[in-house]
Amino acid sequence: MADINFNCPHCGQNLNGPEDLAGQTVDCPVCNKGFEVPGGIIEMPKSQIAPPSRPSAPAGAPPPPPPSATSDDKGKTVRIELPPEFLAEPEKHIFKIKRIQH
Repeated sequence: MADINFNCPHCGQNLNGPEDLAGQTVDCPVCNKGFEVPGGIIEMPKSQIAPPSRPSAPAGAPPPPPPSATSDDKGKTVRIELPPEFLAEPEKHIFKIKRIQH
């Protein structure tokens, strides 16, 4: 996993941290003020997301079959197995502080 480099927006301290911090709110180890680490997932309201386009069928091709799920399947729970590393305790976040040379 690669580290990301960013600056504290409050004190300007240059910091490095694991890329899984992107998008999370953390406290700066120097000034102790909270800020959101740049990067990560961008959330959009559902109203702004366009529905996926369906590929058009060639002329004369039969229509695609309807989905095989029935109304009896609605609301059923599906069990999935997660890999052990997903269930492990998360790593502690470690910041590397780079000193600003004047």
